[in-house]
Amino acid sequence: AVTMLRGGLRGAARGATYLSAGGLTMFCATKYRSGELALPPTTASADDGGINIPGTNSTATSMLPARTLVFVGAFTATYPLLLVGSVARAIYLRATLGMPSNILSTGTYMGWSFGEKHLADQHYVSQMLYSKPFNEALLRKALFSLCAEDGIKESEIELVFKDEVPQDWPKNAKGQITGSFAMHHFLPESIQPGGQMLDYFEALAGKPKGLKVRLHVFNGPPGAPTVILYAGSVNGWDGSSNYNFNKELQRRYMGEPPLEIFVQEKTKITEAAAAMVDAAADTAGFARFLLVLPLNLANSLGGLLWNGVRASTWAGGNGLGFKMTAMNFSEAESKALYNGAKALGVSPFACFTFAAHKACKEVLGQPFHTMVQQASLQTRHFPLADQGKRRDFVGDWLVGLVAYCEPDYTLASAQAGYVELNQDLDAFGPRTVSSLVAKAYGLINCGAAPFECVPTYNDDAHVFDRTLFMNNYGVRTNANPAFEAWNWNAPLWLGVNTINVNGKTTTLVGSSFWGLEVVEALRDHMEGTLREIMAQAPRRGGKEVPAYGAKK
Repeated sequence: AVTMLRGGLRGAARGATYLSAGGLTMFCATKYRSGELALPPTTASADDGGINIPGTNSTATSMLPARTLVFVGAFTATYPLLLVGSVARAIYLRATLGMPSNILSTGTYMGWSFGEKHLADQHYVSQMLYSKPFNEALLRKALFSLCAEDGIKESEIELVFKDEVPQDWPKNAKGQITGSFAMHHFLPESIQPGGQMLDYFEALAGKPKGLKVRLHVFNGPPGAPTVILYAGSVNGWDGSSNYNFNKELQRRYMGEPPLEIFVQEKTKITEAAAAMVDAAADTAGFARFLLVLPLNLANSLGGLLWNGVRASTWAGGNGLGFKMTAMNFSEAESKALYNGAKALGVSPFACFTFAAHKACKEVLGQPFHTMVQQASLQTRHFPLADQGKRRDFVGDWLVGLVAYCEPDYTLASAQAGYVELNQDLDAFGPRTVSSLVAKAYGLINCGAAPFECVPTYNDDAHVFDRTLFMNNYGVRTNANPAFEAWNWNAPLWLGVNTINVNGKTTTLVGSSFWGLEVVEALRDHMEGTLREIMAQAPRRGGKEVPAYGAKK
């Protein structure tokens, strides 16, 4: 028995070594083809007094052998386990549940959480700004009644009115109110310098246990900032659904009659969409899915580990961790951006992706070559009967479409990509199909993007490596006239999360790898580009930002 055990362990070790060697080879081959094996160029180096771009300074160069050893060790230890686990999971789902349209018949599958929809301490986090304080009794009544409709008990909800009074609206060097600020600005007692709302709730995880929805309210005087830090369901609701949850919360708080919003089980994939996704996952398609999984895992895991090691301070980086910063525009600025984009024949979405690519190219010297563009399929392919123009439901119908960016990515390129995105979503095209298949057969199959962030996600979406994680909720409304901003972010390689609510465009820019100083430099560069587009708007008049469903 001992001899057999030893033999089995030696065989497993050899197999793991072969798998790791194969994965490393695929990762390095991908980087070689893209020209990324060389040290990344940069327009400014910390050695020359510029901002510190991880991987470009003398410390990073001298530590390259150590960085490589740590990377290879971490890759070797994790790649075989993840590969075997993800292949086994895909085969299990295929054998037990069958085709993607059955697994995701309503848009989501919570098998990894054993059917548990909302998980304690697993949150989608955002920061909201209002210009009027909240009434605790009214907000509590609205919150508890709304959560109860999706099975969340009062004991699983935390609504706290904190004593800290937020600081006044941020101002720039000229003394003017600005929407570009650090995330600790309003609450310096609760959020440490350089921190943000994710850090705030991370420190409170499990205190107390069992909480699934948390709202911490920091009231200010009328006209001054009131801040809500929100932690919603990351497993049961996709990102825009978390916004819709708060939209309905504000409707009820303002005394409007309640709407039914929790409709996950009432939605079903259309027959046309089911036929297309299942055709892509027939026997030959599923075999292709398994064959490309080792390559996608190698690229995703390799990018995550390489950038993570490079970001470490001992390796010359700025430290690994979620860093984000705000870029909020007033109603007038948002109108100017819309009309400036219109004058140039492009959409605001294209303006943001173009500005982000230009910033990465000129600040980092490393433009992203792919984008993962978040989108909900609810209105298009999981509709309710007589739904009309409503898109304020809460559930999970999320996919992340992959788009590719050439090095000379122009505003025209960005607009063409935006058109292609909508065409693919409308037609349930190959990018939409690919994302839904990867979601169906992944380790995680639900939620506000966790299924895309695990390295085993089997699509060409390597969100921790040279990829823009783009999330645009589009034009939305809020019944509370005191609303000022909704800010959230997925700070991966680079995350840009933006929304227009009540005519105001609010955005966060974030990353796990670059450090706050670099993220702020990216934000400033993006803002400069967007203000150049604003300058193209007519000096007088101009159209208001259209409501959802209106002719653009």
